[in-house]
This record gives sequence, structure tokens and C-alpha cells, in this order.
Amino acid sequence: MRRHIYLICILFLLTACQKKNLSNEVNVEFSNAVSEINYSTFVKSAEYLSLHLPDSVLINTVEALYFDDGKIFVKDSKREGIFIFDEKSGQFIHRLKAYGEGPREIKRIGSFCLDSYHKHICIFDSGDNKIKRYDYSGNYVSSCAVDYFVLDMVQLQNDGMICFYPVYAYQEQPSGIWSVDSLNNFRKQLYAHVTEDCKFHYFPMMYNWNDTCAYYYDRNWNELLQVSADTVRLLYTFNIENALPLSKKGIRNLSPSDLDGYNIVHHFAYSEHFILLSVHTFNKNDMLSKNITWILFDQKTATTVVSESLRNDLVSNHDIGNNTLFYKNNSTWVRIDDSSDSIIRLELLYLL
Repeated sequence: MRRHIYLICILFLLTACQKKNLSNEVNVEFSNAVSEINYSTFVKSAEYLSLHLPDSVLINTVEALYFDDGKIFVKDSKREGIFIFDEKSGQFIHRLKAYGEGPREIKRIGSFCLDSYHKHICIFDSGDNKIKRYDYSGNYVSSCAVDYFVLDMVQLQNDGMICFYPVYAYQEQPSGIWSVDSLNNFRKQLYAHVTEDCKFHYFPMMYNWNDTCAYYYDRNWNELLQVSADTVRLLYTFNIENALPLSKKGIRNLSPSDLDGYNIVHHFAYSEHFILLSVHTFNKNDMLSKNITWILFDQKTATTVVSESLRNDLVSNHDIGNNTLFYKNNSTWVRIDDSSDSIIRLELLYLL
């Protein structure tokens, strides 16, 4: 009898562990899609702010968006630089466009982040493998050569940074996620789940940043990670229907036919209650357009809603016609209308 009770307890523990392990897996099936996802499902209210571009400046599309110190920092997707606006009025303050060959100039902005501790704009110059710093007025501060390449980086403490390179590096440099010290020297490997098959990189920025942590989406494994200054924690694995498989990601120079019909996460935004993802379906006949499907995951109920349409049912005639999605903090997300030549219109979504 005692043995039977022992076996029952073991089975109970195994079952409990299995449920615990599976609890962070989110299954996403496009066949269950609904006609639209209404803002009112996850948004309490929406507010609009126009950022006024200086004369004769034509922005292409917004690639990155950050908030700090009452300012908004916008990176253009091409070579127009980084624009700084007043967060309250939307008025243009300054543009960082120090392109050139000089030691204080930028050859190519590979990625950038904000150092909210020292009020610096940190730029990884992929043209000469240096991390260059400028103050929030655009004045040059410092430059430091590094022996690694990054695709993203984030400052989470006052004496170092977190670097992201989710591509197989042939043991020539760190890959995955690692931290560096204030001199940009390697400090600690935080996450190294990168195999020889991880050779495909899809370019939109894939982390949400606040002062204490970053939420990072690893497209190799469709994992959402919480990254702090010295640890990485797995939050969810998204099992997305017809996701681009790892076997394809290991092929160099994928053709449109190789990618056709597969899905990959385009953008995401995190909150304590909801996670919203946009998923791009590749179309070999039109690789430039974005065929987007939206996924809204409710963390409290562990339910997902899938739709090709994200509808603003809170404010009439204010639908954003593109697939942009940015993160301000855990209670505010941002969508952008950058179709105008003179104004960037922000839609601030205050979450339930």
C-alpha cells in the first residue's frame, strides 16, 4: 500500500512538472483566425501626437523609437539619421546625422540604443566596428573600437551593455546574448542558444526596453526572453503555424521560393497582461510587401486571438494603415503613421 501511494505521488509530481514545462508554450493556429482584433480588447484609451519634421527632410520609414528624459528618439530606416523630438509638443529638437570618415563621425548606423544613466545616444558604427557615444544634443562624447559585431544592443546598467547577435558566428566572435563592461570588453555570456543552422537574420529590431530589463524575441527558436543585466529568463515559446523552420534558416542566400508561404515574427510589444505580435508571411511573388497577421496573447487567461486586421474601435477615422508596432513601457505601446512628408503621427495606446 505504501508503495502504491509512493508511485501515485511520483506520477503526480511528473504530471505537475509536465504541465509546468508546457505552461510557457503558446500554440498559434492561423486556421482559427477571426475577422479582426479590436483595440478595445486590450487598449483602455488612445492618444495622438504629431512629430514635426524640419523643412526639406524626407524620412523614409521609422526603424527604431525610444523615449527618455522628455524626448522621443526616432531612427530613419536609411541614412537620414536619428531625430530627437520634444515628447510633449512633438516639436523637432535636433538631428544626429554626423556621417563621414572622421573619427567623430559615423560611417553606418548598425544599431543604436539609449544610455539613460549618462544621457547618451550609443551607436554601433558597423562601418568601422566602433561604439560611438553622443549626448542627447547630438554632441560627440567618445568612441571605442570593439572586436565583435552586434545586430542590437541595450544599456541596462550604468557600467555596461547587453549585446545581441543571434547568428552563427563560426566561433569568430560571441553569439547569442552577452554583456560587456564600460570599456565594451566581454563580461559574461548570458544566452548561447545559437547553432550552425542559425544563419538567417530578419532585420526589424526585436527587443522592448525599459530601465530595468529588455524583452527579447529570438526568431531562431520563437522564444520570448526577459533579459536583465546578468540573467536571461524564458517567458514563452510561440509555436506558430508554418513558422520558418530551422532547416531553412541554415541555408545561405535563401531564394524567394525557399521562403514562400512561411511565417516569421515581424514586431512585438510586451505588457504584464498582453503580448501583441505581428507575423509576416513570405510571398515569393512580392517579397517587398508585408503580409501581416496579428496575434494577441492574453497572459492572464492564456488565450490567443489571431487576425489579419487590427481595428481601432475606440477613435473613429484613426486607423493606422501599416504594420508598425513599438514599445514605450509595460503600459503604453506605440503605432506610427509615417506616410506624410512633414509629420510623423504617433498613436499612443494605453493598455488595459
